[in-house]
This record gives sequence, C-alpha cells and structure tokens, in this order.
Amino acid sequence: METILSILRQDWQSLLVKGIGTALFVIVLTEVAKRNAYVSAVVIAFPLMTVLTVANLYFDTGDAARASKFAYTTFWLIVASLAFFIVLYVARILGLGFWAAFSIAVVGTVASIIAFTLVLRELGIDITKNTPDAVAKEIDHDRTD
Repeated sequence: METILSILRQDWQSLLVKGIGTALFVIVLTEVAKRNAYVSAVVIAFPLMTVLTVANLYFDTGDAARASKFAYTTFWLIVASLAFFIVLYVARILGLGFWAAFSIAVVGTVASIIAFTLVLRELGIDITKNTPDAVAKEIDHDRTD
C-alpha cells in the first residue's frame, strides 16, 4: 500500500489543483448558504463531490472496476451518513449548543457507518473489500437476489 508521502511525491501538482478546486467549492457553497440555504443544500444534495471523485479516480487509474467500487461503496454509506443530519437536528431541539450537537452528530455518524458496514457484511455485502473481484461478486450477488 502506498504511503501518503509517496502519493504526494508522484503528482503533487495535480493534487494541489484538486485541493484548491475543492477548497474553492466549499468556500463558494458556504457563501451561497449564508444567502440562501435551500440553493446551497440543493447543490450539496447532488452528489457532485462523489461524481467528481469517481471521474478523477477513473482518470487517474484507468481502472473502471475501482471507480465503480468507490461509487458502489458510497451508495451504501449514504444511508448511514444520514445519521449526521438526524442527530444534529434532534440534539439542537433538545437544547444542546451547536458545537456539542455537532460533535455528537459526528460521533453518531461514525457509529452509524460502522454499524451499517457490519450489518451489510452479515447480509453478504462486504463494502470494505477493495478489489475488482469483490465488485464483480457483489454485482453478481445483487443480480441473483
């Protein structure tokens, strides 16, 4: 497995451009959210970061199976990550301050992702495997159900 340093040495200029692009995206969306939460939420609700990551992963590796596996895994984890919004909302209703509610929501989301991953594994869907064979097996498993 490659280390972060070896990855940075390989293509630091590309990583820098992607990092600046991502930062600008977040900054622009934050500014839009200050003026209109709905518009910003619509942009965020569209999985633009996932779409761009899948495209970049395929562009960088040329490996369609790896890009598909990432998209497939992300699909399953979206459900678990919804815990963040639910916990944050409920914690604020219960009167917790923003940062306390936010922290609990982050911890709750991590717990939800772990639990969801374990439940999926029990159902025969192992999203932690990161090989093309695992993708093919999961796709075949979904077709037989």
